[in-house]
Amino acid sequence: MNCVVPISESQQREVLDQTEHYVQLGETLFRQQFSIIPVTFDLRGRTAGMYKVTGQKKRRGFGWAGGGETSRQIRYNPWIFAKYYEENLTVTVPHEVAHYLVDCLYGLRHVSPHGVEWKSVMDAFGVDSSVTAKFNLAGIPTRQYQQFAYLCDCKTHQLGIRRHNKVLKGQASYLCRHCGVTLQQAPVAI
Repeated sequence: MNCVVPISESQQREVLDQTEHYVQLGETLFRQQFSIIPVTFDLRGRTAGMYKVTGQKKRRGFGWAGGGETSRQIRYNPWIFAKYYEENLTVTVPHEVAHYLVDCLYGLRHVSPHGVEWKSVMDAFGVDSSVTAKFNLAGIPTRQYQQFAYLCDCKTHQLGIRRHNKVLKGQASYLCRHCGVTLQQAPVAI
């Protein structure tokens, strides 16, 4: 299997220009100034793009709570962009800019991530408002998560690190959906 090489610096510049184009288009459409948002090409895994806000904390059931200085950025996955460059340039870039504009126009507290407001921005851009794309990620480096074997009466299950740690701390237990028995960690071979 060939490993995909991340997009080049000239392609990154093109993505930055396209991001700026959609921010400026938003200014024209919504008659409002938007700051140029920082863009990074450091996203890994299965996601092509991400609008990220830091400095706000979500409290369960109570919306957003302030937590200091808020910063915003758009992150792109340079490997997925390399494999599906044109599609990401024409769909992922406006998708993430739409998240940013919705945050500026309405605030994140009062809207769903891919709700009516976001869809209206995508429609104003003239871009398909599908929420996610289905990419073949062969050759793209993705994060590998450690798995832990757990047993019940009928089979072996694989739990991820978060569930495994919850079991170790006594914060959770998990049942087999087939036999209903509580899962127990399999003995580790030495």
